[in-house]
Amino acid sequence: MTVVLLLLSAVATPPASVTDLKLAPGFSAKLFADNPIAPDVYTMTIDDAGRVLIAGRGYVRILVDDDNDSYADRAIDLIDGLKDGPMGLFAEGDSLFVVGDGGLKRYRGYNGRNKLKGPPETILALKTAGEHDAHAVRRGPDGWLYLLCGNMSGVRKSTITGSRSPVRDPIAGALVRISPDFKNVEVVADGFRNPYSFDFNRDGEPFTYDSDNERCVGLPWYEPCRLYHVVPGGNYGWRSPQLSQTWRKPPHFPDVVAPICTLGRGSPTGVACYLHTQFPEKYRGGFFLADWTFGRIHYVPLTANHSTYTGRPEVFAEASGTSGFAPTALAVHPKTGELFVSIGGRGTRGGVYRIAFDKGDANPKPLPTTKRSLEFDKTSADQWIKDTEPKSEHAAEDTRKRRHALEMVVRYHEKIPRSEALNNAVKSNLTATDPLTRAAAARAAVVLTVPVGEVPNTKPPTAEQLAVALVVAADEPAWALKVALGVLDNTNATSGELIAALRIVHLAHGDLTAKDAVGTVWEGYTLRNEIPRALAHQLHDILAKRVRKFSEGPRTVDLEFARLFAILGGEFDPPARRATLDRMRKDSDPIDDFHYLIAAARTSSKTTSQETGELATALLGLQQKVKSRGVTLDRHWPLRFDEILTRFGGNWHKLNEAVVDHREFGRPEHAALVRPLKLNADDATRRFILSAAADKRYAWTPAVVEFLARMPRTDVDRLLRDLWERPGLEDAVLRVLAHDPRDADCPKFIVGLKAFDPSLVRASANALAKSSATDAKEVCVAAIRALRRFPDAKTDATTRTALFGLLQKFTGEKLEPTEKAWVAWFVKQHPDAAKALDAGDGFDTTAWQKRAANIAWAKGDAERGRAAFTKATCAACHDGGRAVGPSLLGITKRFGRDDLLTAILQPNKDVPPRYRPVRVTTTDDTSYTGIIVYEATDGVILQTGADTTVRIAGADIASKKPVDVSLMPAGLLDKLTDAEIADLLAYLGTLAEPVPK
Repeated sequence: MTVVLLLLSAVATPPASVTDLKLAPGFSAKLFADNPIAPDVYTMTIDDAGRVLIAGRGYVRILVDDDNDSYADRAIDLIDGLKDGPMGLFAEGDSLFVVGDGGLKRYRGYNGRNKLKGPPETILALKTAGEHDAHAVRRGPDGWLYLLCGNMSGVRKSTITGSRSPVRDPIAGALVRISPDFKNVEVVADGFRNPYSFDFNRDGEPFTYDSDNERCVGLPWYEPCRLYHVVPGGNYGWRSPQLSQTWRKPPHFPDVVAPICTLGRGSPTGVACYLHTQFPEKYRGGFFLADWTFGRIHYVPLTANHSTYTGRPEVFAEASGTSGFAPTALAVHPKTGELFVSIGGRGTRGGVYRIAFDKGDANPKPLPTTKRSLEFDKTSADQWIKDTEPKSEHAAEDTRKRRHALEMVVRYHEKIPRSEALNNAVKSNLTATDPLTRAAAARAAVVLTVPVGEVPNTKPPTAEQLAVALVVAADEPAWALKVALGVLDNTNATSGELIAALRIVHLAHGDLTAKDAVGTVWEGYTLRNEIPRALAHQLHDILAKRVRKFSEGPRTVDLEFARLFAILGGEFDPPARRATLDRMRKDSDPIDDFHYLIAAARTSSKTTSQETGELATALLGLQQKVKSRGVTLDRHWPLRFDEILTRFGGNWHKLNEAVVDHREFGRPEHAALVRPLKLNADDATRRFILSAAADKRYAWTPAVVEFLARMPRTDVDRLLRDLWERPGLEDAVLRVLAHDPRDADCPKFIVGLKAFDPSLVRASANALAKSSATDAKEVCVAAIRALRRFPDAKTDATTRTALFGLLQKFTGEKLEPTEKAWVAWFVKQHPDAAKALDAGDGFDTTAWQKRAANIAWAKGDAERGRAAFTKATCAACHDGGRAVGPSLLGITKRFGRDDLLTAILQPNKDVPPRYRPVRVTTTDDTSYTGIIVYEATDGVILQTGADTTVRIAGADIASKKPVDVSLMPAGLLDKLTDAEIADLLAYLGTLAEPVPK
């Protein structure tokens, strides 16, 4: 059913300035729209007339302020039948461009007042709806349509239809542009991970805010969120899904565009360049960047730096309350100059804020911007040639002109008249200080076939040759490698030249990441094509000489030498030690240490030596160093560390003995070393026990506790009893007890039946089945309630089998293997204990059954049921896009009436895993219960209610445990009459699943 004019806002008068945002001094914010007219907003745009458009799951709307009081009174739905939640919107003339439902779509007939009719035109088919798919769309100052795409959007070589595309074979995320007639598609730049939005600066160049690879925090290839200046042909380092999974090229690689600034952890969303006069001069021309994770808006002023910029971010706005502020889009109002901010995402609270400077210009106006053109004409070409000639390395405007001119020369190289002057101008830019200008000049030199001379045999290659070699390494590897070897053999080479030479070695062999290394720690330490043996020896000799001459080289050069040693592999020798183990000291960066350990692990050692002891010391001390330096780790760190350890365990002679006999061995984190290094587990267990006995504050972990299963039960019985009392160790203690269960352990195993881990439930059930010294009724209650947590007959088959076996053992009954059969038997046999099967929420099953029997279900009316749905506050959590509760579409197809009513009346009885809350307790003993909508090493975001979220920093979390209690309160139907309950069920029956088109 289509609703054109949506609900009137529940707020009759516009709200005062909001108090749950902390803003820069002199600014204030007001709510422009809230639920229900702006639910869970994914993106937002403002058209030239100042109308605010928003989109979310299944909708695109205009927010209408009928009485001009700066608060939206209603919303107009523009499009019917959307399957996705659009992540890009752009209104222009009579066209509305929407990124959703499988691509960039154009709807015609847009006027800001009426629903759009007729099917859309697909401008470009791409993946949408996913968080890493196609996102923002804008019109560029050159007249082309620009579309920003995440790394899973499907931008490929086949996407490109224009012959002048700056990028010909795109990797990962990309900025795409489409000609005004939609006939030509080009890729401007690639190598992004997942930028969500972008904008153009006053000079007409695009900028975007890319996400970090958050699961790799603490690893050498982790890069924080970054503000990027997007230049034609630029690559930004990310390589997934085509070439790797998590490793990215570091910003010091010469073929990677470095960021303007980094902004730490976060989830980048909105981007807006402030080009208006309402805000003070300080903000004009700078960028506002929205961070969804931490509920912040950063501001970055731009400072010219050669042909690009630098910037130092500052927090402009951030959440200060629990009402929910997860920004998804930013837009500057073309008339008022206010900064509009939409919020939502992942089912969180939706809405739109407007931020203004309190003492702003009474008549604010947009700032003028530079118009650009991608077209060719002779006058423009003559100017490009003129602009390529260097004038001043210190004049940023001149450097930007030169870079732009070189980019246009590359674009129209076959039309540009060749001349000695042009060749000389291009060659002079090959030695430019600015890396972006130098890269553009190198591309120009290649397409124009500018001669750079033969590579000399008796002296180092020229800077011009090195710049060109970087561009042609993949196509002309022999020539490029000659340049690289000449640079590496030059003792006077700069750090930049050395890194460029090492990078040429990578590119000449298909670039980094062997096919069998994808998804492993070796992604950035292997080559797609193997280096020939003769060249490998030559490289090894050159590097051996170089590391002997450097007592301490520049950090980035040391890192890259170590990477090449990893690529070359072989026997660990003195040069390898100098390039790896010698770099790991007490004061070294543990993230760099990880890099050097990877390099060392790519080699082998067949004899016990000094290096073995040094390596053991480094491995044993790494995690303690990480902790002492406050380095944050995320889920990929232990996985990658385990791969390094496994490699060492297989190729380093007697390293296992050196580790387990080391004086430092025995700390809790050393449990991770036992299996991959092939340590003697019994020896390791004794060392753990001795270390714990010597330290009253020993921080037992589940991994260390589980080693106690190797000891005779009598030797560790008392210790296990003590450990059972420590929060967080219960599961590990149960696993140890299950190896040799005793009757006295039965109460603990009954606790184990309440676990969410199926393996622990099975272990507890099997242990209880071996005992008889416990209350059979208590076991039956725990086993039946466990069956409810594992309802799938296929996925949970082994767990259910163990539970049914336990029930049969304690009852002697052989019933049908279903929860229903065992509940019926138990209620009949133990009516006095039947209430124990309920969820413990005080619900009176008998009283409800009597009431339900008298309800006239057949008289239920779906239209009246819609009102009952609202009265029972169901829509607050079940509108289909919320994090708190599941969609109710098709609910009556999945549940019978009795089961559905049970789920409503007793929400705690069977909580689906997707909606099972966690309880987070902070270091100041405050507890929060909610659904996790975001989780990383630096904290969590909990959805604690329909419109409330709370952010908790990782450092503030004392404990975090799942709870078998639903956020849905019991008794929701208590406020309804019998007729309203019948109406509600009738209405739920009309919520059919959408039919795929």
